[in-house]
Amino acid sequence: MRFRTTFMIVVLALVAIFAAVNWEAFLAPTPLTLVFTDFQAPLGLVMLGVVVVLAAAFLLYVMALQTSALFEARRLTKQLDMQRELADQAEKSRFIELRGYLQSELQQLQQRQNAHLSALTNKIESVQQDIQQRGQLTENAVAAQIGELDDRLQRLGVGTTGTAAIRATV
Repeated sequence: MRFRTTFMIVVLALVAIFAAVNWEAFLAPTPLTLVFTDFQAPLGLVMLGVVVVLAAAFLLYVMALQTSALFEARRLTKQLDMQRELADQAEKSRFIELRGYLQSELQQLQQRQNAHLSALTNKIESVQQDIQQRGQLTENAVAAQIGELDDRLQRLGVGTTGTAAIRATV
């Protein structure tokens, strides 16, 4: 228990013990005056009644205060839950938006990669054709030179067997 609750219980217990010990004095009649009238009543009993009424009033006040605090806490909890749900929905929509953005970026990247691959393939094919053409030109040039050498050798009188051996090695 809290200190305040314990303190209130102790004070009320002390008042009850005091009233029980002095019960005869509490019941002794005394002339009392209200501003506009006079009467006789036991002063201790009147004061005890005032204490009981005040204690009951404060108890009702505390209960009302706690009830309103509970209702306020419940209202705030509902608001917090609604705000949390809104935040979750916003986060979910951001994730969906991010997923869409990433998918579009990946598609663009794939398209660029395919375009680069296509350009690279075309370039390789072009280089291969160029190499084949140059190889053909080189082969033709070598064949022409061998033919020219063959002609020179024949003019010089060297036999055709040497020419065939040269052609076989080339």
